[in-house]
Amino acid sequence: MDNGLQELLDLGNRIKRRDRISILVGIAGVVTAILLFGTPYFVIGIGVCIAAVILMIVTNAGLGKKYREMYKGTLVDRVAREYFSEYRYLPDKGFERSYLKSLGIMQFGSDYTSEDTLQGVYNGVEFTRSDVYIADTTTDSDGNSSTTVYFRGQWLEIKPNKMFNTDLQIIQKGFGFTNRRKSIFTRKQERRHVLETEDVAFNKSFQCMCQNDAEAFYLLTPQLMQSILKLSEVLPYKMMIAYVDNTLHVLVDTHRDSMEPSSPKNGNFDRQIADLRQDMEIIVSVITGLLVDRNLYQANVVGMQ
Repeated sequence: MDNGLQELLDLGNRIKRRDRISILVGIAGVVTAILLFGTPYFVIGIGVCIAAVILMIVTNAGLGKKYREMYKGTLVDRVAREYFSEYRYLPDKGFERSYLKSLGIMQFGSDYTSEDTLQGVYNGVEFTRSDVYIADTTTDSDGNSSTTVYFRGQWLEIKPNKMFNTDLQIIQKGFGFTNRRKSIFTRKQERRHVLETEDVAFNKSFQCMCQNDAEAFYLLTPQLMQSILKLSEVLPYKMMIAYVDNTLHVLVDTHRDSMEPSSPKNGNFDRQIADLRQDMEIIVSVITGLLVDRNLYQANVVGMQ
């Protein structure tokens, strides 16, 4: 095990020991309350135990934050190097809500977060991916709150080096909460309609929405449709592919946050490394599977700053 992983493991074990101490302090507090109940020292004893518990919680929170930062700087970087020769990892950065909302491809509610941005080049193609969480929380007349999750997963963006004006959504059946812009209340020049292809198998699995049929078919070639079908068989998640504002967006609804740490088990990081590799494989699978016309997406700039 290299030094970086050993330091991460040592910190994880330190957090475990602190957790055990916190539990013991809590138990001691309960025992103290029982033994001192009804005596003049009851309040003092309970106050000391509560203060000790609070101190342990605050200390553990600081260690947890340090562990998370070290995990992202060590383990994520280690796995990313296996897949991408050029990349930049920004754990606290994500897509701006206003930007994604302006694309008009997803519904948006009250809740939004985005982080863990990875920018890189794979097989000559530049990409940006981030974790994105979109949800809506409502409260009924009795004060009970409920949250509906619209999307939680990887949002991948690829910008081509050639211009195209196509506005096209390719939505896998079962991928919900999309904004299809087909309402009569949408401005006519921005309104989308259903596009039927000649591929029966493709139509069963995906629905296409576009503004202009001729422009959509420029990108929606038979080769691309077959590639999308094969990709849907490889990925165990629902997805949406969208061409908007001269940019390709791929949303993979994994129902989880990527690149987040968990406490090390059995003294190794095999499970966490496997999870991170799965996250990287999604990026690789999308780029490999979708970019039929690679000249359209060949990177203009190599070398991440």
